[in-house]
Amino acid sequence: MALVSSKGTKIVALIIISAIVYAGWLKGLEIIYTRVLVAGTNVALGMVKKDTRIELEKANSTFQFKVRTRIDGRKASFTQPFGSLLQPFVIILSWQIFLLIAISFKSAVKAFGVNVGIFLLLQIVFLILLTGYHSSETQKFIYILFMDSFYIMALVLVIKDNMLYQVFRRI
Repeated sequence: MALVSSKGTKIVALIIISAIVYAGWLKGLEIIYTRVLVAGTNVALGMVKKDTRIELEKANSTFQFKVRTRIDGRKASFTQPFGSLLQPFVIILSWQIFLLIAISFKSAVKAFGVNVGIFLLLQIVFLILLTGYHSSETQKFIYILFMDSFYIMALVLVIKDNMLYQVFRRI
């Protein structure tokens, strides 16, 4: 059972939830999510490449990814700023919290699992591609293709839920 039903109330609730999530993001949720993403990537990399890993590094008061790998048999490391990789998760998280009050709890939990799982998996694949950036032209091409696509992917997941659960439409 939804806690809010009118479109106006839903829009205001979504804006408020988004502002709260974004404030939390600035206060440390970004680093927590980054650690989850790095851990998931390292688990996946551990199954395939034993000598490649991604770390979280702080340089000049900003965080960035540090890739440690082997290129042509030699140890190599390089850094990569977060760029537009992480912030689209704010959209996903805000939307998922909003769904808790806009649709039934069971449907919201199901949507959370699907959306966060898909988004996390896509971002882990993206970071795996980052590890081969300097050694594979194919991985470099796919990485560049993915680089600014996460906002669009988040929007597609929101639209999917809106169509599936009819959040802002009458049934």
